Amino acid sequence: MRVLMVVAALVLTSMGATKADTVDYLDLPLTNGNGEQRGGVHPDLPYDRGTLERALDAYRSKGIAPPRFKALLWQYWIVRAAEDAGVKLSDWDPQRSADHNRSTIFAVYDFYAKLYLQHADSLRWMGFANIGAPAFAAGMLDLGTVPELRWFSSMLMSMQKHIFMDLGAMHAAYLHGGIKAVEEMRDAGIIDPETTAAWADPAQAVMEFSSREQNLVIAEQFNRMRARLLPPGEVITYAITVAGPMPVPGGKTPAQYLPLFGGPLPAFNYADREARWDFLSNDTVPAYERLSKDAVHKIVQRPFADRVAEYRATARLLDLIVPFRSDEPQTGVR
Repeated sequence: MRVLMVVAALVLTSMGATKADTVDYLDLPLTNGNGEQRGGVHPDLPYDRGTLERALDAYRSKGIAPPRFKALLWQYWIVRAAEDAGVKLSDWDPQRSADHNRSTIFAVYDFYAKLYLQHADSLRWMGFANIGAPAFAAGMLDLGTVPELRWFSSMLMSMQKHIFMDLGAMHAAYLHGGIKAVEEMRDAGIIDPETTAAWADPAQAVMEFSSREQNLVIAEQFNRMRARLLPPGEVITYAITVAGPMPVPGGKTPAQYLPLFGGPLPAFNYADREARWDFLSNDTVPAYERLSKDAVHKIVQRPFADRVAEYRATARLLDLIVPFRSDEPQTGVR
């Protein structure tokens, strides 16, 4: 039997076959499409860029419809984005501790800053994503220090990875393959036509991509966080809302935007999709759009670790204990 296998391998090699030609990557389900587990979108997909490229080229040359190699195509662009960010996708596991994932968490947001600084006119969403990130990262780290709250930390890390897999991969496709690569992602069913169309108008891209992030990518994960019973997700997510100032200069905090009975507490839970998007679309995104390019550059060029440290609970203990006045400007988290 072993002899036959060796002979078969020699025959395939003589015919110019590669490993990518002999493995079927068609019609794979997106078993990790939400980024909550280690690795990419399906455990059978490779992480080697060359192997992924050869498989894609083979399917394209045969005229196979893109939806059939959706998982393969998505994995390819996630791998490209991870390479650009200096992240090892095969080891990226939100189920591990925030301390273990710290270097990956920071590398992703540094990657967003780098792309914005290199392509400020065409990749404007990256600046917005980086400015809002320090508080989000601080939340991952703070929640991860309390054993009862580590599940919530993992969910925030899963959201970060999910966003990277979706919007980060799409940006990598645009940079390395242009609009044609983005359109292939659309044809495969990875992104929708509205998201694809946003690439034609950078002025609309920040709002469109932010809407996709909040209303499609992480909405279900926020819902699960809020619905968790022990400890009560309703309480934890509302506490996140209360504790989270907005890092975009000129933007309001949740309590400033919609105060509860005119007091220092917000009248909504950030985990509520409609309320969250009302807040972001009417206050936070417009505040970012009002910033000059120089102002955005100045913020994203600051060391990410320094900005995260400013939003850690230990650095903001007084703010968290003593309710702030809703008419006072705050800096802080999304």
